[in-house]
Amino acid sequence: MSQRVFILDGYLDEPSCLGVPPYISPHVRYTYGALRAAGLESGEIGYGTIDQLRRNPAMHFQLAAAAIVVIIAGTTVPGKYLGGMPISLQEIRDLAGQLKGPKVILSGPIIHCDLDYGPVDYIAKEIPGLVAYQLLTGENLAGKLSAAEIVDAWAPLGAEVTCKHPSFPQLVCELETFRGCPRTSHCSFCSERFKKVTYQRSIAGIIAEVGALAALGNTCFRLGAQTDLLLFQAIQENGKLVPNPGAIEELYAGIRKAAPRLKVLHMDNINPATIADFPRESALALGIIAKYNTPGDTAAFGLESADPEVLRANNIGTDVEKTFRAIEIMNEVGGWRQEGIPKLLPGLNFLHGLRGESKRTMDLNLEFLRRVRDAGLLVRRINIRQVNPLGSYKLRKDIASAYRFQQYKDAVNKEINKPMLQKVFPLGTLYRDVIIEESEGLTAYGRQPGTYPILVGIPGKFPVGSSLEVKIVDHGYRSITGLPWPLKISGASMEQLAALPGIGKNRARKIFLAKGIDSMEKLQQLLPDANLMGLEDYVSFD
Repeated sequence: MSQRVFILDGYLDEPSCLGVPPYISPHVRYTYGALRAAGLESGEIGYGTIDQLRRNPAMHFQLAAAAIVVIIAGTTVPGKYLGGMPISLQEIRDLAGQLKGPKVILSGPIIHCDLDYGPVDYIAKEIPGLVAYQLLTGENLAGKLSAAEIVDAWAPLGAEVTCKHPSFPQLVCELETFRGCPRTSHCSFCSERFKKVTYQRSIAGIIAEVGALAALGNTCFRLGAQTDLLLFQAIQENGKLVPNPGAIEELYAGIRKAAPRLKVLHMDNINPATIADFPRESALALGIIAKYNTPGDTAAFGLESADPEVLRANNIGTDVEKTFRAIEIMNEVGGWRQEGIPKLLPGLNFLHGLRGESKRTMDLNLEFLRRVRDAGLLVRRINIRQVNPLGSYKLRKDIASAYRFQQYKDAVNKEINKPMLQKVFPLGTLYRDVIIEESEGLTAYGRQPGTYPILVGIPGKFPVGSSLEVKIVDHGYRSITGLPWPLKISGASMEQLAALPGIGKNRARKIFLAKGIDSMEKLQQLLPDANLMGLEDYVSFD
């Protein structure tokens, strides 16, 4: 059966949604679901990622033979990626120019960027998949169904595309609860302000989508495609949106029932001002999330800057005091541990290059982070990046030298990041389901599936895609070191032995060359001057 439509997943990354592997965006699934709703069979729909196309140029023939090619793309926030590289604007232009036969549809957040996309035929500015559906059926759904009803209908049908993704079944399925920012006035730099079609999805629709995904073998889910999860199905009171803990409970309990064997249930964005303004309702909702989620969950707080001038100049919807109070509340409600890992902690985002920024800004940011640290509060992740200017927004430049900016980042790493990681992930913690994403030389790198998972460096060679349990043995600034658990002394490499607490290179060489080390007693005899207290928690002699 020939493929009538080909979906090219160019990956996306925006403030409210992840779509670079190991994540798969809802945009891809909605588009696939739209094609199935239009009457196409599975064999008539091709799917591939931009990385597959780069590695296999023969895939161009599949695209060229299709009647319609849908390119889904858009990185509206800057990022560094381990699992894949998003499609570039030049690649989109080149591809659109080469495809003479198919109708080319460009979809995803890239369409909000007002760029020269090249000779594409259609810009899908509404719901992903809607243009393709109309081309195939001639039916205009506008006025017949709401945007939320269309998405709820297409999302379960689109679950099937996950099986065609090269990372299946280790995908993290990004779930959308609502689209667009509910604030009446938006942060001046954020891409959310460009979204014209906004909606809140139904709880039943999301649960049905999870059920369809789980039935196919997907086990990892992230409620990531929204600007503030606490405002899902929020209640209007005196002109303000108030968190609805009942809706959060119904959603999370329903997801657990629809996917009883899930391995990951995480979330992403929360506006800290919501927590500070409605502490009672927010604490109830956060407690529900921590009850149903899986450990290691992170709620990203978009403080962006601790400088009051920057907050005012960019209409940012929170401030330092509200964010600090939100961190306190989330620590109180979600900071308890399961399997040694906190259930739900905040993450902090800082942007530089914003309007109103001055040479004082970095000092104020560092001062705020020290205050959080000194209060004994935990933050899972601190993200410092340059603003990605969109539309007419102008990047503020030359506020500080590259050297001064690096000094600032170094101070955050040394004073905040490393001590924070040591508290969040204590030495000896068993860290499960680390998926190897890169393995070169004598070290492999992997992450757990989920929200902003910590990067784990593991001495040794392991197949990409393999899953490991590791014991944490060291901390960096933004990563940790783990050893396979239990580590068998008889088969361990020099590098693995050297990474054991209290061992080091010289002792590792002695262990590696020795024979018959089958107990802690013999190991102590081999290393009479070493303090091996606690080492039995890391090694095995079987």
